[in-house]
Amino acid sequence: MAIFSMRISQVKRSEGRSAVAAAAYRAGQCLHDERTGKNHDYRYKTDIEHTEIMLPVGAPNWVQGYSREELWNHVEAFEKRKDSQTARDLRITIPRELNRDDRIALVRNFVANAYVSKGMIADIAFHCPNGSDGKPQPHAHVLLSMRPLTDTGWGKKSRHDWIEDPDGRTHPDGRPLMVESNADSWNSAAYYESTRKLWEDSANSALERIGSAERIDRRSLLERGLARMPEPALRLAHHLKELYGVMRERFGQFQVARHYRAVEQRAKAAF
Repeated sequence: MAIFSMRISQVKRSEGRSAVAAAAYRAGQCLHDERTGKNHDYRYKTDIEHTEIMLPVGAPNWVQGYSREELWNHVEAFEKRKDSQTARDLRITIPRELNRDDRIALVRNFVANAYVSKGMIADIAFHCPNGSDGKPQPHAHVLLSMRPLTDTGWGKKSRHDWIEDPDGRTHPDGRPLMVESNADSWNSAAYYESTRKLWEDSANSALERIGSAERIDRRSLLERGLARMPEPALRLAHHLKELYGVMRERFGQFQVARHYRAVEQRAKAAF
């Protein structure tokens, strides 16, 4: 069953993260981090299908010949604050119904339209490990630059302006809800939400082209009117389910949701 999963976060120095380390892990390479002096070696990873770096049209000459290591070291060197955010980290689950070439073409076109066309650099890594059900779980990691390119380096990050919600929405205590006035800024939450819609449409078009009846839907179960318990993501908990604590509790929640879903399916089949 095709599922919608798209998450974005920031690579933050305040959390001990580095854009160079993130790029090395996603690409399965050994990259040297000039800021920290560390080598980040992930050449042992075996689930990586393809990697590539996409530059916007008209990118200045200084960045065109950069390797992955040079690119993200340049980003890290430009950011001076100890709490800097150096990149955006996007993770997209790709429908397993698509073959390798179709997956790459789908993500490449989506990233080009949603991000690179806005002036961002995108570093894409395609992974295809086996999921908890033993079947392929293709997904893509995309590291995105956060500053516009200039002829000599990096420009300023877009400034966020906040205004009272034009629709009159408020917080539970009556305070007006503040929203970003520059919704077209690539660093805004509103723009990210628009890219979720674009991914849904792009993936469903790809599924339709191959004749698959599967579709993804970015809406929650509640928004779709489905009275079904959501299954929590297992991730590491699946492999460590025998341990006590949070991971065992998460696996228990998954089993309960899976049980009630099976009961629901049997009930529907009986009528």
